[in-house]
Amino acid sequence: MYRRIGSIVGLVLVAAGVVAVLRDGAVADSLARAARAPDLEALGLLVAAIVATQLLSSAVLWILTRRDGRVGMVEMNALVAASTLGNYVPMQAGSIGRVAYHKAVNGIPVRASLVVIVQATVLTFVVVCVMGAAALGAKAAGVAWWSVALVPALWLPLAVQPPLRAFALAAALRSVEVLAWTLHAWAAFRLSGWPVGPETALGASLVACAANLVPFVGNGLGVREWAVAAAAPMLGGYERDAGLAAELVGRAVDVAVAVPLGLLAAAWLVRRVSAAARASGAA
Repeated sequence: MYRRIGSIVGLVLVAAGVVAVLRDGAVADSLARAARAPDLEALGLLVAAIVATQLLSSAVLWILTRRDGRVGMVEMNALVAASTLGNYVPMQAGSIGRVAYHKAVNGIPVRASLVVIVQATVLTFVVVCVMGAAALGAKAAGVAWWSVALVPALWLPLAVQPPLRAFALAAALRSVEVLAWTLHAWAAFRLSGWPVGPETALGASLVACAANLVPFVGNGLGVREWAVAAAAPMLGGYERDAGLAAELVGRAVDVAVAVPLGLLAAAWLVRRVSAAARASGAA
């Protein structure tokens, strides 16, 4: 029930965002000009960022899951692609389907898969906090914004400790994923006709990653858009409705990429489930 309510709330927030953007003449005009002459370089970078975040998210889940069973990296990528698409439907079938798949094909207990989801969520929260603190520290010290790109390396010394190795590697990859979200934000703003600097894009990406953690709302639908918009006064470089427009453009490209990748991945996974069922029946 909560997931269904979350999906409805997300759709309402997206609709409200569209209305707000259309009612803002300056932002609507900027968006219209951008649509008439799309920035293909920004579009290419945005697609690359989407693919990168999926690969990195898959790697994080693969590292955390393989402790409980054998899972292939390609297999995990397919699961993440399919679940990303599935999480847009009201019941967020993506996450549920991924847990069920691990149980049926890889023999991983449901409880273990749920623990991994919780661990990945907590890990993301910690990484966002660390990256945010690093960004604020760099700004206060007058250090270049790109110094935050060194943060992923801070986790690696912990990897020498066997009990912490999986979490340290996952945290390092999740930190790189935040940087990929920075490219996503920068390209989305540019594609929407309201370019921002990389420092602002980094701030927007941290807000977006935090918004994606909101429970019962698949892929942060609606929440991410309004969170980035609400952060405009704090981050600077864009107006509220410009943030909405950029996130809506980014979301549209997200979905455009998620649909073909998710459908192809789902078809491949269905074949694997069928093969596993036949093997189980033969045994």
